[in-house]
Amino acid sequence: MAPSPQHQRAHELLTADITKASRKAKLRFRTLTDLVNTNERYPDLIPLLIDWLKNVEARSEATDPQVIGNLRDGLARALTTVDAMGTEAVPVLFDQFYLDPPLPPINSFAVGNALLQLAVPSDYDRMAAVAADRTLGSGRAAILEWLIKQGRPDGLDIVVGEVEDPSVRALGIKYIRQYKPLPSGLRPKIEPYADDPDSEVRKQVKLTLAKLPE
Repeated sequence: MAPSPQHQRAHELLTADITKASRKAKLRFRTLTDLVNTNERYPDLIPLLIDWLKNVEARSEATDPQVIGNLRDGLARALTTVDAMGTEAVPVLFDQFYLDPPLPPINSFAVGNALLQLAVPSDYDRMAAVAADRTLGSGRAAILEWLIKQGRPDGLDIVVGEVEDPSVRALGIKYIRQYKPLPSGLRPKIEPYADDPDSEVRKQVKLTLAKLPE
């Protein structure tokens, strides 16, 4: 399917802004795709990307929710870079989980993955709140992984509790086995899902139970 006129116009505007900022910084980037697919750094473009994410409707001139959602997705991916750490990108990314109307999970996955890379220990309370908010659905899955990586018992407790939510169950069970050291007493929390109708859940249960202490 050919891109819609709104899609084309939005990306023309974004490309023009990226090109202008890149030329000023003597960088080679021209499009959002260039940024998402590079291993090179582009610190001079981070403020532009943050501003676009904050004001995507106005800057893109788009009204189609799908166009706007895909732009938010791409901008979050472009902000998943070390130079966005410690910037306004983190609070702006948190805001993406609480838009009205909500960002679809297919797009909020990118937001969660960005926060997985950019959030720091001082963001713990807000990350924990997102992780425990089941209204956010599967898009928050990467936040569960971040909690596990912090190595805090209260974070593990949140992830274990969220396994009740089918939208993050398989990944939650997968992330649990990454916790170190794994405490005893988790088996009764995981074993009930051994016969889950979702084959991926059953697979992750088997792998996690194999690592849990008796």
